[in-house]
This record gives sequence, C-alpha cells and structure tokens, in this order.
Amino acid sequence: AGTEQGKANAARAISWLANDAPTRTLIVKEGALTLLAKMLRTGNEDDKMNATRAMLWIAHDEPHRARILDADALPSLIALLSPSRASDLGAGKNVCGILEHLFVDARLRELVGQHGAAGTLAAAAYSRGCAWASEARTLLLVLCPTQEDSGRALMTMHLKCAELSAERDAAASSLESFASLAGPVAKGHDVVFCCTDGERIGGIRLLIARASPHYERMYLGGTESAIVEPDLDFSSAAHRAMLGQLHAMGNAVLPAKIEVRLELLSLAAKVRTGGGGGDGGGEEVAARVLERCKRGVVDSLCADNCLTVLLQLKPCTAD
Repeated sequence: AGTEQGKANAARAISWLANDAPTRTLIVKEGALTLLAKMLRTGNEDDKMNATRAMLWIAHDEPHRARILDADALPSLIALLSPSRASDLGAGKNVCGILEHLFVDARLRELVGQHGAAGTLAAAAYSRGCAWASEARTLLLVLCPTQEDSGRALMTMHLKCAELSAERDAAASSLESFASLAGPVAKGHDVVFCCTDGERIGGIRLLIARASPHYERMYLGGTESAIVEPDLDFSSAAHRAMLGQLHAMGNAVLPAKIEVRLELLSLAAKVRTGGGGGDGGGEEVAARVLERCKRGVVDSLCADNCLTVLLQLKPCTAD
C-alpha cells in the first residue's frame, strides 16, 4: 500500500517521467492513474500539482484520455477549477490543458459536460483574478456545441450568473476603496468622531448619513457640529471599522483581529436595531455588515481563540 509520503513521492516522480511517450504508456499500463486520482482527492497542494501535471502529459495521447475518466478523476479535476482556487495558477492551468485534450473527442466532451463542468468553467471564466479565466472561456466555447438544447440553456444561465457575479464583485471592489476615507483626521473630513481613548476618526458626513439613518439621527441630525462622541460601549477600533463600512456601504474589508470583528458584530447589531427608515438603506448596510461579521467570526474560529469568542459573545447574547 505504501506510506502517504511514499505515494506523494511517486506522484512527483510520475509527473516528470510522464513527459516521455513510451514511459507514460507504461505508467498507464501499471495503473498509476488510480494513484494520481487519489492524490487529487486527498493530497496536499503539491500532490495535486504533481498529479495534474502527470495527467496533462498522459492526456497528450489519445488512447489514454478515456482512462483518465475511468480512474474517476474527473470530479476532482473539475473541483480544482473552482473560483475559490482562482489564484492557484499551476493546478488550474494543468486542468484546463487536460480538458482541452479530452474535448478533442466528442464523446469525452459530452461526459465532461454531464459532470457539471459548464457551471464551474463559467464561474472561473468570469471570476475576478482567476489565473485561468481565458482558458476557461475558450473551453466553454468548445463545450457548448456538445450540449442538447436544455444543456445550452443551462450553460447560458451559468454564464449570465457568472457575468452578474463578476459585475457585483467589481462594484463591491469599487465601493471597498471608499473605506479608506474614514481614518485619521485629514483635509476633506467634515465630521470627527472623538473616542474615549482619545483617538479621533475623521469621516464624510454625506456618506455616513446616506449609509445609516441611525448614525444620521444619533450623531449628525439637527447639528452642524464637526465633533461628535460615538457610543461609549465600543472601542475606537470598532468605531473605526464601522465608519469604514459605512463609507463603503458595507463592503469594506473586515478587521483582522477577531476581538475587533466581534465588537463590530455587536455594533452592527445595535445600529441595525436602531436603524429606522430613510432612503439610504441603513438597516440594509448594517445587516450586511452583521452577516459578514458572523461568517468572518465563524471562519476565524480555532482552538486558540474559541474561549475568547465565547466570553465576548456572552454579553451580546444576554441582550
């Protein structure tokens, strides 16, 4: 059976030996594709890189292409094209190369399509920062004619969803840059939040009021004063984070420290509860920040910080 390290070493060796045509014929004959398929499912990033590199060489030979599918490697190959791995240049590029060879055969193209490759390719094709977006778009154009009418309609839907998702990401990225407008007091700021620890956070009244009727009512409404005192129950770091979110309509990067992220969660909950009406959608912005904080806290949980999270959440849940 061999050790896991031994299998990883074997996959690495195969990835280099497979560039020789007679050698890769022997590799396939000896059943190495089964090992490579397992590396795709259970291996680390290096294992997946080596496995896809070896399969890319093997896919050069027409007689071996169907064997890749027989080894049950296709689901794992498609999974490696997920937009969540969009910055992983090597493995994704290798998979695109493998599919390009498989698509030469109409029957194999059809089988790949039946495994849901269209949706994953479409998402990768329009994912911001995807290293293999161009290859994914090319593969989609090749895959499309092999689908039945219903399949083409489904693919069109996938493409449209991917385009809309890309537009949404671009809009969010643009809004995200507005978060930097909240920070140390500077020229252009027309409101200053003076926190209990002495920190002064500058902001732009119009953006804050637009994003949050609660903030407008509590701190800005009915006064032209440029100096306000924010909620004493929260630290300056939490207020700084919330003001950044308000300037970016809830699209700013979450704080790196989980303690501040928890405080921001509590502050967003308080703002949402007191949001009131208004055209700015303050409740919506606060709700967006709240949900993003919840997901961010869950994603950040580990053995080292779970007690801290529970202790800090306790006063929040008591309300």
